[in-house]
Formats: sequence, structure tokens, C-alpha cells
Amino acid sequence: MKVNNIKKEIPFVLLFSMPWIIYSILKEQLPDQVASHYTIENGKWVANSYSSPLGLLIGMSIAAVVVYLSMSLPAILKGTYTGKSAGMKHWLYYFKLTIVSFMLLLPTYTLLAAGRKLPDLSDAHIANATMILLLIILNAFLYILFSRVNRNTPKPVSEKYYKIIWIGTHIVTSAGPLMVILSSQGIQAERLVPEVVMLFIAICGNLLYNVRPNRYLVIRTPWTLRNEEVWRRTYHVGGTWCFVAGLTGFIICIFAPVDLLTVVLPTVAIGTGVVCIGYSYWLYRKIVTH
Repeated sequence: MKVNNIKKEIPFVLLFSMPWIIYSILKEQLPDQVASHYTIENGKWVANSYSSPLGLLIGMSIAAVVVYLSMSLPAILKGTYTGKSAGMKHWLYYFKLTIVSFMLLLPTYTLLAAGRKLPDLSDAHIANATMILLLIILNAFLYILFSRVNRNTPKPVSEKYYKIIWIGTHIVTSAGPLMVILSSQGIQAERLVPEVVMLFIAICGNLLYNVRPNRYLVIRTPWTLRNEEVWRRTYHVGGTWCFVAGLTGFIICIFAPVDLLTVVLPTVAIGTGVVCIGYSYWLYRKIVTH
């Protein structure tokens, strides 16, 4: 491995080590249980799930390792990037660093708060400040990523549609932190995230008709990439399905009880994925065997 590649891994070594170092220092001062999840009730942050400090640390560390490996292996398997692809690899590295940092800084903060070294997240001001910071970081990264792709790589859709997807991604990404902030102010916004995501799915479905063959966007199954006819027909059916499913899901989110909202979103997401992947496979087999 090249020296410059080794240097790039140093931040990850520090990130993975940091919460364990904090745990070893504060072990005797930590309570038996620490908050592992918060909800908002009557405009206040309330812990609704608990875990042992070690259990929380192990769980988040394993999740961070999975994310790190899943985002590192494709680059390793594909070898060295050059030219425009090297620029994409550069920004994907920082994306990986951002995600892993968030996953490991969270348990680090929790341990420090439990050891009374930092304010607890149950303080609404601290929690809202965290959400605002997350909002800024996510949108800044998305802007840099989309603008770089816009300049340096051929786009699979027209400039107009690309910008619609760009703006829509910002809106969907911002919905979660905004919902948390609004809820802490006493504004009931439980429906905001699923409604926004459903509208985004419907809008993207309406744009799928115009997506040219590429290896980056949406329905990238082995069968759509091997045959242009399979690509075109899969995107036609997939676009219709995503539009109908997204619009139907949006209407359901308006009228359904709040408790059912956590079921609607994954059902629509998994359902559209299964239909699109299954149809592309069936169509490819039909075309190839005939």
C-alpha cells in the first residue's frame, strides 16, 4: 500500500480508537445504563431506550466498521482511479470520513455526557444545536458532491432533471433534522419525513423515463447494464411504479395513524426495489432466451 494511502487511514484509526480510550478512562465513573435513543415528548428530549456503556460502544463500533468496509472495498477491488474518476474517489473518501465520524462521535459524546464531562443531550438547546450542525454538514457535502459531478462527469439525465434531483436530495436530507428541531419547539412534525420522501420517490419516478444508461443512478442491476432494451423498458415500468407508489404513499401518510408511518416508508421503498429488480431480471431472461 502506498504511503499516501496509509496516511489517509490515520483519521479512521483515531476515530475508531477515540470512544474506546474515553471508555477506558471513564469506566469507573459511568452509570450501569446510558441513553441509546431519544424521542421528543411535549417539546422536550426524553430518553426512551437504554444500553450499557460497553454495549452501546460495541454496537456503534460494529456499525461503523460495516460502513467503513462497505465504502472501502469497491475502491480497493476496482484498483487505482485516474482522471475524473480520481476526483470522485477523493470526494467519496470524505463522504466515508463524514459518516464514520458521525457514528463514532455520537457514542463518544454519550460517554462523556454520562461521565458528567459534557452537557447531556436531553438539554434541548444542545440537541437542537447538534441538529443544526448536522443539517449544515450534510447539505454542504451534498452541494460539493453534486456540483463536482455536474462539472466533471457526463450526466445520465438532462441538466434540468439533474438539478431537480439535486434540489430534491437536499430537501429529503434536511427533513429529518428539521423534524427534530420543529418537534422540540412543540410543533408536531412526525409526518414530515415520510411525506417528503414519498413525494421525492414520485418525482424521481416521473423522471426515470429520461435516464440514459449509466453506472451511477437508480436501477443499476446487472441485467439493465448488459442490455439497452432491458434498461429502457425497466426504467419505463420502474418510473411508472415509483410514481404511483410514491403518490399513493404520500396520500396514505396524510391520513394514516402516526403509528403506521414507520411501516409505510420501508414498505414503499422495498416494494419498488423488488418490482424494479425482479422485472429487469424477468425481462432480461425473456430477451436473452428468445
